[in-house]
Amino acid sequence: MILKKKRINKLSCLDFINQGEKIVVALRDAMRFKDILVKLGFSDELNEGERILPLSMNPSTTRNAEKFYVIDKTKPKETYSQTLWWTRHEWAGRGETKEVTDYVSIPRKRFPRTEYAPYSVELILKYDDYGQLMVITDPIMFRKSDEKLILNTINIFLISFQECEVLTDNLEKLLPIQVVRLNWEVLPKGEYPWSKMRDNLERMSVRKGKTARQMMMDKCEYINSFHPDFRAYGKSGFSGYVIFGFQDRNLYVLESVYPNNATYVFGTDWEELSKLSKAEILNDNLQNARLIHHDNWQKEITELLEA
Repeated sequence: MILKKKRINKLSCLDFINQGEKIVVALRDAMRFKDILVKLGFSDELNEGERILPLSMNPSTTRNAEKFYVIDKTKPKETYSQTLWWTRHEWAGRGETKEVTDYVSIPRKRFPRTEYAPYSVELILKYDDYGQLMVITDPIMFRKSDEKLILNTINIFLISFQECEVLTDNLEKLLPIQVVRLNWEVLPKGEYPWSKMRDNLERMSVRKGKTARQMMMDKCEYINSFHPDFRAYGKSGFSGYVIFGFQDRNLYVLESVYPNNATYVFGTDWEELSKLSKAEILNDNLQNARLIHHDNWQKEITELLEA
């Protein structure tokens, strides 16, 4: 079935599909949208098998790439602590003040929020039998429990391209034989000057708030001081993430510019780690450790990296 809309709010248009049936969301003749495809994260060449988590460009791609929250205004507000990178003046004695910049925690009130993992649906390039470019998803089970995921996936296509097709037949023939993952940019091996890395991180995080940028810089600089032999930057929907690897120990540390996040530590090889979806990376069950960004973070990461 072909959909040509700006977005949909429910799946009633797909009521001909049986529960438990697999579907693929697709865009045909996709070369018409080359500029948009490149912005989402595909290469200029648009090679068959390229696979990306699309860049966060609108509400649907954001829910697909990052954790999101649903606010519950039926419950009373609760207190939470907001960390800020704050410059202020403090008394220095004898009637003088001095400028101080550091982190401060400020208690605030807000309605309770329920956190949800990103949908993490990746887009894949495939050329059909006529040589026309298609953008497709992996097969998705059409079921009630995945209704919001399917709705969001269709809206990624509609908001980006104003059209898509929902396929149900011969799905096994759609997926390309070889896959090229474009979610990470691996840096050259060896020592990497912090000054150069800092410049790259500043460019990556330019659209984030001052506090989030500073927290990322501080933590990345500290992890980098342990001389990792592997570094990779996230691309497309992984933008804002950095991985530091200690390959002799099969240890990889994931840091990000996103607030209310944590430092994730994995004990696996890079080939396996690079295949994980965003939701799998953020899943507590797959990590060796998850270090919350609090006052003991530096002590905890030191114990881990010096062990």
